Amino acid sequence: MTWCSTWHRWLARDVGLRKLFGPITIFVSISVPCALVGYVFAYLWLESSFLTFLGGIVLLMWCFGPGDTGRDIELYSQSYRDPTDDSAIPPSGNFLSEILASGVGDDAVYQRAVAIVSNERVFAPALWFAVLGPLGALLFRMASVLNRSGELTGPELFFTQRLHDVLLWVPARLIALALGLAGTLGPVLTIITQHAHGLDGAEKLVGDAALAAHDSSSRDGDADDVHIESITSMLSLVKRAFVVWLAVLAIAAAAGIV
Repeated sequence: MTWCSTWHRWLARDVGLRKLFGPITIFVSISVPCALVGYVFAYLWLESSFLTFLGGIVLLMWCFGPGDTGRDIELYSQSYRDPTDDSAIPPSGNFLSEILASGVGDDAVYQRAVAIVSNERVFAPALWFAVLGPLGALLFRMASVLNRSGELTGPELFFTQRLHDVLLWVPARLIALALGLAGTLGPVLTIITQHAHGLDGAEKLVGDAALAAHDSSSRDGDADDVHIESITSMLSLVKRAFVVWLAVLAIAAAAGIV
């Protein structure tokens, strides 16, 4: 999805849209691909509902990537236990290795990151796909990539952050509720109530809810094993939270609601 940054850079600098529209160029960069995808899927819908379904699934899988949270955790675990294993060196962009490189030693930081990244990579685009179809997944992924590209400054960065915050508001609260249902619900409901208003703070909400829902009882054993277990157990909780919403969707579909 790095093409998003390249595309925006081309429109803003080479085409010169930044001189014409200023910071609104960021919305042009996002709107044009979304409009093109909308046109393609409208044409596919007229031709074949099966092609529409197949194309939508392909686009959703594309918007999930390229990060694989489970794979990142697996490579990080191998590298953490055996730093000399060249085959287990985490790839560039492994979110856990970036935390380790920053010198953070608290397991809770890693656990929060697992929940936040899982929401950003999988749950949020899937939710917007369910609400707006392929356009929703593409819209969220483009906003997410541009927000984290590090290339935007000033008003463009502000508008991108706000768009990203708006698109994260609902997914963050729904995944927080699911984490509570899959873990410990009471403390999570309190956290959701505390974050009831405001667009910002979605990542903090997800991280706080994940820690509140997670079984934080002390574990015995080697420190390295405890560290890795705390991360993998959080991933298990996140997967259970995903299953919660899959069950909700299945029941809604069976009842004819969706």
